[in-house]
Amino acid sequence: MLKTEKLEKTLNWLLSVSLALLALSSLVFSISGLSGIALPDWLVRTLGVVGILSLPVTIYSTVKKMLAAKSPAQAPKSVPGARGTAKKIKKNKKRGIRNNWLKIT
Repeated sequence: MLKTEKLEKTLNWLLSVSLALLALSSLVFSISGLSGIALPDWLVRTLGVVGILSLPVTIYSTVKKMLAAKSPAQAPKSVPGARGTAKKIKKNKKRGIRNNWLKIT
């Protein structure tokens, strides 16, 4: 397994676990608030700490994934199914035909 694939797997796992913990704690708080159930103090504090610890993990993994997506190593080098298009553009330029939709960036 390549280093980038392992990092991506780890980031996906961290992001999913931290989002699940945040969702669980906010769901418990929402249900108890709407139903009027008073939660014990230890549960409120525990869920608060879990939420506070999950937020930086979520932010870190999201930023890391966004930066990895913008890096040039992750960008595709060619478009599938576009073979010969560059040759067509060169031929059309020689002929003086302008087809901007054929250009591959």
